[in-house]
Amino acid sequence: MVSPLSHTTSTGRAININGDPRMWIFEQSLPIIIIAVIGGAILAGTMMQTGKKLFLYLLIGWIALCSLALALEYVVVTEGERIEGVVYQIAAALEANDVERVKGFISDDAEQIKSVAERQMAYVQIEHIKLKRNLEVTIMTGSTPIIGVAKLNVKMEGHLKNNEAWDGDFATFLVLTFQKDPDGEWRLISYQFFDPRGEQAGEITPPISAVAVPSF
Repeated sequence: MVSPLSHTTSTGRAININGDPRMWIFEQSLPIIIIAVIGGAILAGTMMQTGKKLFLYLLIGWIALCSLALALEYVVVTEGERIEGVVYQIAAALEANDVERVKGFISDDAEQIKSVAERQMAYVQIEHIKLKRNLEVTIMTGSTPIIGVAKLNVKMEGHLKNNEAWDGDFATFLVLTFQKDPDGEWRLISYQFFDPRGEQAGEITPPISAVAVPSF
């Protein structure tokens, strides 16, 4: 039986938009809340000290503005959030051992990765994939096509379908590179495995017990 995918919330993830720093406000609600509280406290304190109604009106306007910003944060789906969603969808497809779904998340410009995914998933049964909370997405808007890089720690559990002995676990710091294809969808074009401690610890080669991970 395929176990439920260990989804995590967006708390703790960071998304950087190279070339469009204005988009940060739509990525996380916490900065908006902090700014709203600080600004509101300043206006409220000034109103209490001066007794002027002007600051009451400014406070009401400030609350309305911040409420609008929070509403936009929930409505607007940025490119970074779209990539984050694709990462979780790939993990779900892998955990369901659905080869065709996995291949659908790989760009036609990376046919070799599609072939590797199909070949390796033919003899590996994935049981569980856990995505850690340190997902970081960087969008490189200056490239053509636009490139996005997702980095996070991943742990996978499973077994070989031929019942050969293996330990069943593989942990890595994973770097996934996506491109925005002509149809507007983000698809995988390359991947790198690093020691779970991070890129600074060096690349690693997945053991045979984790041969399906290259498709992810």
